[in-house]
Amino acid sequence: MNSAIVIPLVVASSCFVSAAAAAEQACGYSSAGWNAPSGAAVFSVGSGLIGDLLNAVGEIRTHSMLSHGPGKWVTHATMKQPTENSWPAVCSTPVTPSDLIEGYPGLSQVNQGGIYRFLYGSGGSGPASLTYQVGDGKKAASIGDAIWWEVAYYADHSIVDEGVEIDRPNIRGARVRYSLYQYRTTEGTPTGGPAWNNGMVCSSFLAYAHYVDGQGAIPPYTYGHEKLANAANALYAGVRDSCESSLGFWGSIGTSIACLTTDICGKAANQVANCMASHACDTSSGSLWRGVRDTPSTVAVSISPDRIGGWSGHVWGTQPGATVWSADIGHNVQWNSGGNVYGCWY
Repeated sequence: MNSAIVIPLVVASSCFVSAAAAAEQACGYSSAGWNAPSGAAVFSVGSGLIGDLLNAVGEIRTHSMLSHGPGKWVTHATMKQPTENSWPAVCSTPVTPSDLIEGYPGLSQVNQGGIYRFLYGSGGSGPASLTYQVGDGKKAASIGDAIWWEVAYYADHSIVDEGVEIDRPNIRGARVRYSLYQYRTTEGTPTGGPAWNNGMVCSSFLAYAHYVDGQGAIPPYTYGHEKLANAANALYAGVRDSCESSLGFWGSIGTSIACLTTDICGKAANQVANCMASHACDTSSGSLWRGVRDTPSTVAVSISPDRIGGWSGHVWGTQPGATVWSADIGHNVQWNSGGNVYGCWY
């Protein structure tokens, strides 16, 4: 493991689903190791709520990761499915607020087995596209080394399988949570400044890594009010549709017999949209996110995976504001090293 300062972290066990179900979601084997070089930015295109949000503003890539070399560890920021709130709060605030606020696992370092399970689940087809970009190979490798060797980390383990190591970079003096609010504003994240609840998302982490290695600040992009409104509507609709269609966790909320007289799917969608629009993750009132959506002066100032890679109209190559990685085209990620690797992504 990396040789930076180690800060012990005690991790509680998760018990909201059965152990077998949790292991099926979180842990498993990779068929091999990927070919992404050290410091490469890896991009996936997939479905889901974040895909709905980004597609609504005309962008394609839904997740970005930092590779530490072929067959080696990966640093990325993500969030597992939240849990259903306890009775009777579930009928007014369907999603457990602390799950949305804490954004677990957040920024973490996982092995090839862990990232394979994150991307492909338990035998699914995986992302529609999985590519990597390097650009300037020397600079990209330097970014990977800076995060691996120079950033302190919390020594941590999977909450599903305690025998699996999952370490968490210590940035701004604390564990980094996954924060939906970063899609509304990156705050000081790209240059290491303060952010609400010490949060990041996948792409704002890569912007931070780019800056901390001395490769320059990636300027956030301003999404005009129309795009902000489109994104908010898409996030709300995505949660509501998944709930009403009984898809995964969201469907388990929608079928709760205890709340037959309330619009529980609408409340769950409000809660998630509020979390993105105003970091108010503990209320299901629709007035908050709709107030942001319906105020003509509101915008979003953020960094997306497409901005990191120089796609969808974002700067690329050697233009001012371009990233180290954006000078490159996308190369297909292949799983071609020998052997199987077991790991967990949370």
